[in-house]
Amino acid sequence: MTGPPWKLPSDPAHRLEIAKGYPYDAPAQSYLFRDGRAHPLSDAGPADRSAAGLWTGRWAVLGHGSNRAPGQLARKFAHFAGAASEIPVTYVWLDGYDVVYSAHVTAYGAIASNLTYAPGCRVRVALTWLTAPQLARMHETEGAYAFGRLDGVRIQTEAGPDAAHTDIHMYLSDHGCLLHDGAPVGIESVRAEGRPHRALDQPRVQQLVRDKLARQLDVEDDLDSFILHAVADPNTRMHRIRALADHAQPSHVPHFEAV
Repeated sequence: MTGPPWKLPSDPAHRLEIAKGYPYDAPAQSYLFRDGRAHPLSDAGPADRSAAGLWTGRWAVLGHGSNRAPGQLARKFAHFAGAASEIPVTYVWLDGYDVVYSAHVTAYGAIASNLTYAPGCRVRVALTWLTAPQLARMHETEGAYAFGRLDGVRIQTEAGPDAAHTDIHMYLSDHGCLLHDGAPVGIESVRAEGRPHRALDQPRVQQLVRDKLARQLDVEDDLDSFILHAVADPNTRMHRIRALADHAQPSHVPHFEAV
């Protein structure tokens, strides 16, 4: 995908807010997304599935970055309304992995997320429970990622159906993991325990990328101009993605199988 997965605002300040705000604010507890907002989610275990009707016919798709945030879901599913827009979002803890930055720049200017194998680490991620039409829309917004199953992982559920007995799918970056000093870079706002590498917020990782590419591509822009230039010009963005391959390692998720 070369263009943005939704219509971008024309205002530069708003564009910067979207780019630098990644992976965006998310409720502290599991929730129900509906009509662009987060609503309380009653904890419905596997025994209540049929009675609740909330979980049946849905794909459990791991959200390791912005897909856990209602603001991002609102952008992606703006044309879904009422019951068709409902997405349960439940938190789980995933053992042996961490959420890090992908070595690519999105069409809306952010350095997005990826999952990576990290023995001794556990990370808190979300499951988005998607209907078939919602999954089709999510595919449209994940052009830089491969879709597949995540099998045989150790996972602990906070709410909703038991993830350990659920078929879990996820998106894995085609561009690998961004490296700094030979190691991946964790996403600071994603909770993790035993993280073996440094973590940064979005503005600091943007500065890191700018500094790396400044030496490689003779970039002279200040940070905000650097971000806005990539959003405005797809060719510039793709040129930077190709350059970031020199600062990346391949995605490594042993439990992932593409489908």
